[in-house]
Amino acid sequence: MKRGLEELITEGALLALAGERAFARGAAYFEAGAVADLVDTGKAIKACVVGTDEYQVRLWPGRGALDYSCTCPVGEDGDFCKHAVATGLAWLAQRADEAGAPASSTARGRHDALRAYLAGRSKDELVALVLEQAEEDPALRSRLETEAAGRASTDDPAAVREAIRRALAVHGGVDFYGMRRYIERAAPVLDLLSGLLRRGDASAVFDAAEYAVRQGLSAYEKVDDSSGSFGDMLSQMAELHLKAGRKAKPDGEALANSLFELLMRDDWGLFRFEDYAPLLGKAGVARFRKLAEAAWAKVPPLKPGDRRDLGEEGRHMLTRIMEALARREGDVDRLIEVKSRDLSRSHAFLEIAQILEKAGRRDEALAWAERGHAAFKEELHVPLAEFLIAAYHRPKRHDDALALAWDQFSRWPGLSAYQQLKKSADRTKAWPEWREQALGHLRAALKAANGNHSHWNWTAGGHSLFVEIFLWEGDSDAALAEAKAGGCTEDLWFKLAKAREKQHPQDAIEIYRARVEPIVNQKDNRAYDEATELIGKIGALMKRVGQQREFTAWLDAMRVKHKAKRNFMQRLDRVFAKSGGQQDVE
Repeated sequence: MKRGLEELITEGALLALAGERAFARGAAYFEAGAVADLVDTGKAIKACVVGTDEYQVRLWPGRGALDYSCTCPVGEDGDFCKHAVATGLAWLAQRADEAGAPASSTARGRHDALRAYLAGRSKDELVALVLEQAEEDPALRSRLETEAAGRASTDDPAAVREAIRRALAVHGGVDFYGMRRYIERAAPVLDLLSGLLRRGDASAVFDAAEYAVRQGLSAYEKVDDSSGSFGDMLSQMAELHLKAGRKAKPDGEALANSLFELLMRDDWGLFRFEDYAPLLGKAGVARFRKLAEAAWAKVPPLKPGDRRDLGEEGRHMLTRIMEALARREGDVDRLIEVKSRDLSRSHAFLEIAQILEKAGRRDEALAWAERGHAAFKEELHVPLAEFLIAAYHRPKRHDDALALAWDQFSRWPGLSAYQQLKKSADRTKAWPEWREQALGHLRAALKAANGNHSHWNWTAGGHSLFVEIFLWEGDSDAALAEAKAGGCTEDLWFKLAKAREKQHPQDAIEIYRARVEPIVNQKDNRAYDEATELIGKIGALMKRVGQQREFTAWLDAMRVKHKAKRNFMQRLDRVFAKSGGQQDVE
């Protein structure tokens, strides 16, 4: 049973949906007056919230819960964002202001009055009004044009193409902030294609969807799709193309020609040969293979050390096509031949070794992995080394495996290399000796680096690698000693504090307290949120050890020092007021 907006939208409900951080940010947006054009239709609440861009928010009753949408990146991921919070708070404030006011002056009353006014206008007047608005609103115009084209599709496929072209056209380029409006203009294309398919016009959809994808691929090169929304739209167009093709049953050879061209343009993986193979038929597959092999013959082989020509036309897409053909035929040797056309990267050797391993040809897999390791010995390639180490262990070549694991660790020290060395040494129950050797190597390397006033990549954070290793081994005492002796990165200080919280809360308190000031001094709202959350954690720990008064004194000193940072003070007040005072922080 659905509940009304009055039951679903409360401050507590908004907090529960958003979480403390997003709620605090949404409250700040509301207080700053960022919510505009708030409309209550009785069935939903709509608003425009002005942030880094203008975002459209909609709240409506779902099944026992509040449903929501927002055009911001967080909202598009399905999360209840700060803009939704701001809209909910603005609606609550508006209702409070309207309490006891005449119905005609409330938001819902104004909406109902507008509906009644429009219902009284003639059809011609409404058409003129909509056309006038469509001339000023590209999204509305695109929606109307595509709907009109959809109705006329059977008799006028050219009108469908023209509507698609206009909806997806990009003149110059579209930056990140212009993408929302572009998506609004392009979105009706999906409605058009879906509507045609529901009407049974599979052939029309198949042709129109292919045209839409081609137009979309051209547009994609000119837009900033950082949010991924346009890519998702193209993916849905490709799905409609496939779905329509399965119903329309196009000519196989004609499809082979168009599909090959599409795949050669598709650098985003929208289409897969495997999906279309059943539609091609025997003649279509043969035609497709002929096209692919003719193009493949022109692709030059690359050896280890060769530079890859990133501008080389179609190599990546063509390789993907040839691999799909080989897999369809179940031809392992042909697949390896395709893979070995480009051996400029160490990863190619790993992929070939994995294919052979899966086919049960372990000796050949080992040989390819060894070739790759020898060709790229001066480069770090962890997956290839791990494959080779495992391949050595299988026939009990433990010495070879350990030698390679040590080579990797000694040349590129890191936690993963240390873990790989332990994994190999455990096979021969020799880890204590290898551990001592590994830590000794790190001590000597650190000493040499400090003496030369130089830094390895792993020494930039002081004793970070030692801290990381000891934390992984579960020895927080040793990790803390290393951090105090030589320092470590900030993220490791936090991990170290977390590890000390249960058994040694005082250590955790000291570490956390030392982190608060640098965070606050970043002087932005994100940092203030982070600092407030950390202060709450400190308060809970100090309460555990009976230091409520010390916490209050420290927090009072923080307030005095940072009293000019109004946004930070507001956050502290909101968080700590909820539990009845600073001393009761949980």
